Amino acid sequence: MSQKPIVTIVGRPNVGKSTLFNRLIGYRKAITEDTPGVTRDRNYGEFEYAGTDFRLVDTGGFEPTKEEGYFPLMRQQITISLEESSMVIFLLDGKEGLLPQDMEIAKGLRRYGKPIFFTVNKVDSGKRELLTPEFYTLGTEKLYPVSSLHGLGIDELLEDLVSTAKQVMNDKDPQKTRKRRKHTDDVIEKDSISEAMDMELSTEIKIAFAGRPNTGKSSIANRLLGSERMIVSNLPGTTRDAIDSQVAFRNRNLILIDTAGLRRKSRIEAKVEEHSVVSALRTIERADVVNLIIDANEGVSHQDGGIAHTIITRGKGLCIVVNKWDLVENKISMEEYRKMVHERIPHTSFAPVICVSAKTGKNIKKILESDLRIYSQLNRRIKTSALNKTLEEIIQAQSLPYQHGKRVNIIYMNQVKVMPPTFALFTNFPRLIPEHYKRYLENSLRQKYGFTGVPIRLLLRKK
Repeated sequence: MSQKPIVTIVGRPNVGKSTLFNRLIGYRKAITEDTPGVTRDRNYGEFEYAGTDFRLVDTGGFEPTKEEGYFPLMRQQITISLEESSMVIFLLDGKEGLLPQDMEIAKGLRRYGKPIFFTVNKVDSGKRELLTPEFYTLGTEKLYPVSSLHGLGIDELLEDLVSTAKQVMNDKDPQKTRKRRKHTDDVIEKDSISEAMDMELSTEIKIAFAGRPNTGKSSIANRLLGSERMIVSNLPGTTRDAIDSQVAFRNRNLILIDTAGLRRKSRIEAKVEEHSVVSALRTIERADVVNLIIDANEGVSHQDGGIAHTIITRGKGLCIVVNKWDLVENKISMEEYRKMVHERIPHTSFAPVICVSAKTGKNIKKILESDLRIYSQLNRRIKTSALNKTLEEIIQAQSLPYQHGKRVNIIYMNQVKVMPPTFALFTNFPRLIPEHYKRYLENSLRQKYGFTGVPIRLLLRKK
């Protein structure tokens, strides 16, 4: 199994790391905004240049002496990323010039012994080599003046990345770089990031974690991954990008996606938060199964119902995960809580409800087990002969009512799609089938075939 060289982009806040990341991978994945610390997690992407495949890591802004807020957590994330990396792009700001923080970062980077590409961003002039001499005081023999925004100077950087990658990967001893992390329940087994991202299984299943801010989405994902992959703190909205991680579970390749917290529009104040909500919605669109995380202590809110509606209308599998169970387990039973969830958001009655604690690890392994079952149901296909036999039984149990003096008949049905399961019903009067009968049809199909955690779509067609 071949490995891809991992390149980490490091630099002070707001030097353009996410812009360079997006330029290299070819689309706007990382959030970019003129606010220090916008990228707070490690954000992974891939790109290819001159026949060499790379894995690229965008990190949070590095401020070596800043201790408040997210910055200590960001430094922890950067440290993990540097340990994984094959090479480092140290990004500097050509407009601001060389700052003392840059000297500190350069000193810290050299301790890792990785090839460093000193790259000066925001150099848009044609005489680029004249604008960057002060950066040679960092002790490098070569600088790469670039404009991430306009794509200037990128090719030279990429050419040297390719030549260095070939040397690094040839010298790499896989026995030294492979690290095995094991979850305590011995269910999830995951290599280090560089190994896990390289796994080749038949199908990648994309699993997202969505919900209101501070419900514990990242804590759950980290518990499943067995590492501090995402920044976790008590501050709402700690995750603002959609962050991908990869694990092997039950011989399947799973992509775990942690999203930014979805807030009410009235609470979206900063422009970057608007980007985050859009990113979260795109993540739901990209996922196969979405785990809606609810805070057990706060209970079920109207907003939870809205997020569930978004997941369902986009045809995604839905698993409801009640986190922080350790805070309420002495006050209410799991069965009572499940009943309450379905009563407050009745359109999720088909979805399983799992009560977990990311803090203690209680029931955590049940999340992915449920997600795999839901994924299987999303792809379930029923034979036409079996469907029509079921249809006959459904109509015999409760016949279609007359509408406007007309007798409505459903002549036959077949399944036209999976992901989600979609059924076409052929009838003489499609518009005359009432909503309550459509719900009866859906409930009857669920009773017969299951489809737990899966939205069902019924298409009425004229015959």
